[in-house]
Amino acid sequence: MNIKRKKELIELLNSMKEEKLNEIKQNASDMESINNFQNDAGDSVDTATNMYDKELHLDLTEKNKKLLIDIEEALKKVENGTYGKCERCGKEISLERLKVLPFAKLCIKCQNSLSNKK
Repeated sequence: MNIKRKKELIELLNSMKEEKLNEIKQNASDMESINNFQNDAGDSVDTATNMYDKELHLDLTEKNKKLLIDIEEALKKVENGTYGKCERCGKEISLERLKVLPFAKLCIKCQNSLSNKK
């Protein structure tokens, strides 16, 4: 992978990282609002809606945290020179795959192999 492409992917990873951090902060703010509203909720419908909203925000936060970990791991791989290499077979992950999923750990062949075993 040439330096220009790697730089583009690093910028994409950093942009995704910032986006996920902002989403986590927004979810925390939304949760605070839900908690404040819950104290004022008068009927069971409001309470049920608040519980649903709370679960949804918790789920979104958890997914964003997992993505953030994957992004951080990809950035560490850039630092240690292993970025873009499949963790299973050691071959280069295609540029097309990295453009779509810049924190991919496996090449498409290994990913498909694992998916077919499930």
